[in-house]
Amino acid sequence: MTPRFRRRLREALPTLLLGALIYLPLLLTKPGKVGADTKSYLYLDPGRMLGRAVSMWDPNIGMGTVTHQNIGYLWPIGPYYWLAQTAGVPDWVAQRIWLGSILFLAGLGVRYLLNSVGQRGPHVTAATFVYALTPYVLTLAARISIILLPFAGLPWLIAFTVLALRRGGWRYPALFALTVATIGSVNATALLLSGLGPLLWILHEMFVTREVGLKQAAAVVGRIGVLTIGCSLWWMAGLWAQSAYGINVLRYTETAETVGAASSAPEVLRGIGYWFFYGEDRFGPWIAASKAYTQQAWMLTVSYLLAILGLMGGAAARFRERAFFVALVFIGTLLSVGGHPWSHPPIAGRGIKVFLATDAGLAMRSLPRAAPLLVLGLAVLLGTGLAALFAEHQRWARPAVGGVMVLALLGLAPLWTNQMVDRNLDRSESIPDYWKQDARYLDSRGADTRVLEVPGSDFASYRWGTTVDPITPGLMDRPYVARELIPYGAPASADLLNAFDRQIQEGVLDSRSIAPVARLMAAGDINFRSDLTYERYDTPRPRLLWDLLRHAPGVGRPVGFGGTRRNVARPSLPLNDEQELQTPPSFPDPPQVAALPVSDAENILRVEPTDRPVIVAGDGEGLVDAAGAGLIDGHGLILYSATFAKDSAALRREVARHAALLVTDTNRRRARNWSTIQQNSGETERPGQKAMRYDPKDQRLEVFPDAGDSSSTVIDSRGGSWAESTSFGNLVSLTPEA
Repeated sequence: MTPRFRRRLREALPTLLLGALIYLPLLLTKPGKVGADTKSYLYLDPGRMLGRAVSMWDPNIGMGTVTHQNIGYLWPIGPYYWLAQTAGVPDWVAQRIWLGSILFLAGLGVRYLLNSVGQRGPHVTAATFVYALTPYVLTLAARISIILLPFAGLPWLIAFTVLALRRGGWRYPALFALTVATIGSVNATALLLSGLGPLLWILHEMFVTREVGLKQAAAVVGRIGVLTIGCSLWWMAGLWAQSAYGINVLRYTETAETVGAASSAPEVLRGIGYWFFYGEDRFGPWIAASKAYTQQAWMLTVSYLLAILGLMGGAAARFRERAFFVALVFIGTLLSVGGHPWSHPPIAGRGIKVFLATDAGLAMRSLPRAAPLLVLGLAVLLGTGLAALFAEHQRWARPAVGGVMVLALLGLAPLWTNQMVDRNLDRSESIPDYWKQDARYLDSRGADTRVLEVPGSDFASYRWGTTVDPITPGLMDRPYVARELIPYGAPASADLLNAFDRQIQEGVLDSRSIAPVARLMAAGDINFRSDLTYERYDTPRPRLLWDLLRHAPGVGRPVGFGGTRRNVARPSLPLNDEQELQTPPSFPDPPQVAALPVSDAENILRVEPTDRPVIVAGDGEGLVDAAGAGLIDGHGLILYSATFAKDSAALRREVARHAALLVTDTNRRRARNWSTIQQNSGETERPGQKAMRYDPKDQRLEVFPDAGDSSSTVIDSRGGSWAESTSFGNLVSLTPEA
């Protein structure tokens, strides 16, 4: 073994140790269990998903929608899982390697960055471990690990910017562009926040060290910009198309107030502070490890100790680039804290709060994703602080670095306690065969009509495991629609789907509505999934809904799969309530999944005669009720009168064609929120009624954006008196009793 080889091996040992301490615990975590991470379709059939990702039109969300996110899976995560499946790598192994690689490459990026600015020695290893093993990764690893890619890419982007300024040329701008194309295709917010790191470096070199002039900086920015746009235009175009033609889903997801509820400075300093980390449902915490970080004294001590050591390192460190990493800590903290506390933020937070209230601000509401800036700054300051403290006492440097490495490992304890795959978000490697049989049967029925799956669910949680995404679209090629938490597709179609499923969820659907509404949705088959963990999101009881479906007029004989064993709630959530008590013992158990054909179904692509239309004064709720009353059968042309709010002449022309006018009391003026799929409609309001207190969760689906109160059902308050409330419902739903 030559001296040069020994030196290289000694230099590589910290990197090899980091890799071993990341990959080995992950590969020993729950063998055979697949977590519900990012998109379940990546594990079910990555080839099918890649084939769909090339199109901006997705027929499997809502009743078809324009989406930008699918195109982002073309690189890198889609090809990765496709190659893993082609090579015969088990899904759970591929998933552990994917997550491990994010952490490992993040740490490797810190080493590369520090080497780029001339830092070498044991303290580099300390910074590498602290960044790679930050608790920040827990906030996203369980469900959406792909959004951790900007975290992994941040130190690389800064390093390529450093080298582009110092060495010139096109090589490092090209590496920068390729990195952006790899880490930024799915979430623009996380990418933009990480992009502040390279921007701060350029400003640091121009105004702090004054070693870069305006001309040189402009040349580097120009090269980086041209190459980055060229490499990322494919997913940027998708983002533009979705914003131009897709529904504005940002309005119906978490609000800026929700995001800012947990982003206090102490939590942000230890790399957490993201609202999702602290949530829970009936099955327990959304992220199981969160309990330790909020309730166990030793974990609180370790995580805060690392942050404190980073701040102390900033005071002790003496190196040329210290001001830059201090700026990272400051900017990362400022942005991550955002408008917290929302009710009375400090001066800087007030400005951020005002920005978040704008349309552009809504897209940037997930400001705690700026935490990697802070974490990187603290990690480097901690390491360089050690270098300064032990410059005169080298024999103590390595033990100190070893102590920091141990602290970093303790700070991400879930890595070695089998918690990186959450027990509430996992399933076995193979899904039940009856689902595959069901998908093959539905595919065999042809693609002229779509599949309507019931009941809707906040997220897909089956008795055999949790996938978050419904698995049916990942198993078949036929167009698909099912109610999910967020409305997708055109507003009118989303409104109809929500109205239909709401009546299913709340047990008030008339069975005579089922076939006509299915025809309106161009559904040739209704797929009944009875193996949901119905107690998790309070979805309908399988036997009650099965009885409704199999006796519905116009619905044919079901084809079942998987047997008829009883779906029983877990003992901790028995749900012995009125629904359970009203279920007659004679009601049979349904198959685990069943397909029910719709008679005389309408095709997705069809034409209708324009004479004798039905003009409905109302919305989707009115259509469902009209179907139950036998007034519409799902055939023929149906128009909404509210769509003619600004064109009364066109409405008169339609009436002249012998139209039938159907007046309903739907299209009510009322609040809507999207935290659940039931009990999310508020009280009916007066014309022009203003809220006594602003509620950011009140986001109404604009089915008729041109229509006003004259096209809505409203309250007529007579006698000069009425009652109002400052708030309605609870934090999650709009229940009448609250």
